[in-house]
Amino acid sequence: MDPQLGRTAFNIAFYFAFMSAVLLPFLKRDSPEFVAATLALLFSLLFLAVVIWEVRRQVKIAKGVPVEEQ
Repeated sequence: MDPQLGRTAFNIAFYFAFMSAVLLPFLKRDSPEFVAATLALLFSLLFLAVVIWEVRRQVKIAKGVPVEEQ
């Protein structure tokens, strides 16, 4: 992954996770907006985890450390 692309993906995922987490305390639990904000938070955290995993994997490959595939 290109470093600039990884940084951009990380920033976007963090922004969406942060903004949806900020909204959650102010929304009613039985409203559709709460469900949308919760789903946005879950998907952005999942995307953030994938980006972090991929960047760390690429760093190991660049350093010549063998990567264990499962």
